[in-house]
Amino acid sequence: MSYLLPATVAAALVSSGCVAAPSERAAPTTSLPPTALATLRPPTTTPAPTTTYADTEPTDVAICVDPETNVRVDDDLCDTDEDTYSRFWLHHSSALIYPAVGAVVGLTLGSFIRPATGRVLDRGAPTSGGRVLRGGFGGHLPSGGS
Repeated sequence: MSYLLPATVAAALVSSGCVAAPSERAAPTTSLPPTALATLRPPTTTPAPTTTYADTEPTDVAICVDPETNVRVDDDLCDTDEDTYSRFWLHHSSALIYPAVGAVVGLTLGSFIRPATGRVLDRGAPTSGGRVLRGGFGGHLPSGGS
């Protein structure tokens, strides 16, 4: 038979005045084993660190492409209301080498369809091309995505 009360029952008894608060109680005449005391205390947990978008790499990054020539153009050209240029989505990885502005984009590397999930950046790939080191996208906000 156990003489330990669940913490919620004990708290209810103390708050209703049925039992004296721990500081008002006389010291017990018998001691409880250390394992019993551990069951009376709520577990101590350290909250997980908050991850912000700036702390993580994107899953997909867009570059602006002229769909008639498959040549990469400046990202700002995709921000207009004209349908001349389109965003081309590349699945980001540390091994990916982004094409430079003016270079032909291999259409097998990505898609003109915006990814529905993941951490998506509408811009931010280096205009001179090359790899992006971890955190190299910093400061760019995603438009949509999570």
